[in-house]
Amino acid sequence: MSLRLVLGLVGMLLACIGADINQEATTLALADIRGAFGYSVDQGSWFTTLYSIGAAMGMLVAPWLAMTFSVRRFAAVAAVSLGLLGLACATTESRSLLLMLRWCQGLTTGFLIPLLMMVALRFLTPALKLFGLAAYGLTATFAPNIAMPVVAWAHHGLGIGFVFWAVLPLCLTAAGLILHGLPQDPLRLERWQQFDWLGWGLGWALCASIVTLFTQGERLDWLHSPLIRGLALATLVVLPLFLWRCAFGPNPLIRPQLLGRINFGFGVCMLVGVITLSASSASLPAEFLAEVQGYRPLQSLPVTLAVALPPLLILPFAAFVLNFERIDSRWIMASGLLLMAAASWSNSHVTLAWMREQFYIAQVVFAIGQSMVVVGLLMTATAVVDPMEGPFASATINTSRALAGPLASGLIGHYLAVAIDRHAHGLMERLGTMRFSLMQSAPLSGHGREALSWPTGGPGGGALLQLHERIDAQATVLAYADAWRLLALMALLLVPLCLLPKRTHAPRFNRPRPI
Repeated sequence: MSLRLVLGLVGMLLACIGADINQEATTLALADIRGAFGYSVDQGSWFTTLYSIGAAMGMLVAPWLAMTFSVRRFAAVAAVSLGLLGLACATTESRSLLLMLRWCQGLTTGFLIPLLMMVALRFLTPALKLFGLAAYGLTATFAPNIAMPVVAWAHHGLGIGFVFWAVLPLCLTAAGLILHGLPQDPLRLERWQQFDWLGWGLGWALCASIVTLFTQGERLDWLHSPLIRGLALATLVVLPLFLWRCAFGPNPLIRPQLLGRINFGFGVCMLVGVITLSASSASLPAEFLAEVQGYRPLQSLPVTLAVALPPLLILPFAAFVLNFERIDSRWIMASGLLLMAAASWSNSHVTLAWMREQFYIAQVVFAIGQSMVVVGLLMTATAVVDPMEGPFASATINTSRALAGPLASGLIGHYLAVAIDRHAHGLMERLGTMRFSLMQSAPLSGHGREALSWPTGGPGGGALLQLHERIDAQATVLAYADAWRLLALMALLLVPLCLLPKRTHAPRFNRPRPI
């Protein structure tokens, strides 16, 4: 493989990493963005929702558009557009325009990430194909967790606009490498004459419904909101129509028939599960430290780096190991899930005294397990796909990935809210039954009894407020511990599924495809 092609692949990877950094950095700095632009909490929630909608829409149609305009030209335009949109977001003063720009940024992000998988599968030799899939795995492991330094630098003098335009130099560099290194395919504009406009419309409606449903559900109280009820109904109606159109319509965006192949169907389902585990477990420690200990993003940076940096070594090492004929990818995936379960279970012992130092080992173990699973499932899923089916497989895998993130954050966020409320009521009920006993023992223990008495003004109100804050903090700790136990159980339940797919070998062995 020539050095020029390597540079093109590096440019494609840099563009995808820049897109993920932009997405996560703006999410982490959302409170500062709301303050800078005067958004309310409700308005600011759409800032994230619109980006996620755009990303899912882009991933669905990116392979089709890349085949029409050529991967080289389409990827370069998408990378430059992402950088320029970031610059526009940093300079605009209109709140409505900013929301529209964020949707466009999400769309360009969705355009870029599926192309990395297409490029790796198409241009890499069989001996290097697994390493290309490992590079794609960086977009799900390394890139989303390395955005914290951007937010930290923005907080230390560069301004909140840096969160938006920091991606510009990276995108321009990536576009230059892509134009220099990737081969130029001919334009195939005649494909527009057979384009499935109905399938496109159904697919985009489905993406918008699912993402909005799970990102806005908790804020709008789920089915108590007419909007959420309408979105849930729309999802139930549009999903079968979209799958039917893609299965039997002309020139579809995806091929649902691929899911009938046990290895590919397993890969897509396992990817959704792993993204759910990763989106939850990777972010929960930072959220816990922010809510319970009052950490700022810079203080949580070491915890985030403990998840972000190990994949840089583990992903290529896992690809190297899987290139041996005796190594079974199913056991690699099972071992990785066990490591993820162990890390989540370790974090479930969290207490009020935990600081960032207590999370380091579990975060590293989780990152190692996650990297092992990602490389194994990508190898298993892509082994049953013909080269001509690559764009359909890329659209299916990446769209599922784009929808898994909002789904995971919505469900885990709802679970935490319910768990915190349940534990707070339990603690208050327990305290109420023991109130008089505690009041009698207060002089012996050296504590004041004001918080245990009904407030009558004066110091009693302040003591009761302090008691409420302590109960709320303890309920939050118990809720996070429950969430980590749930994630550990989920990882363990995924382990037996690793036995479902058929044995696959690395591409360099040129074995028959296990259909």
